[in-house]
Amino acid sequence: MGYRSEVAIAIHPDKVSDFLAVLSGCTQAHDLCKGYPNDEYDGMKADVFTKGDLFVSLSSIKWYEGYKEIDVIDEFVRKVIEDDDEPDKVRFLRIGEDHQDIQECGEYAWDDLRIQPASIYCESSL
Repeated sequence: MGYRSEVAIAIHPDKVSDFLAVLSGCTQAHDLCKGYPNDEYDGMKADVFTKGDLFVSLSSIKWYEGYKEIDVIDEFVRKVIEDDDEPDKVRFLRIGEDHQDIQECGEYAWDDLRIQPASIYCESSL
């Protein structure tokens, strides 16, 4: 089964064509981001935060370093933030199964896309 994560990526309109070019070079990454048919939550959606942007949402995904599709997407995010020095052009969020396994980087759509603190749930027969 493996360790699963929830992933969200928001890409500014200025970087969408670069991201799509990266996906076109890796069939596995393209298929991953495309999502599953009939799943309204997973996959790529355009114009979510602003006209021309791209939002990718992935649920219950094995986000492991060393998987080609994951490495390609991670490299794109890193390149935009570090090499291009444009942290306001991408936002990446990942939450693992462990509550302390959280990764956040980039500033695009920061006000609209962020991790909310977990709430406490108590199931009791009191």
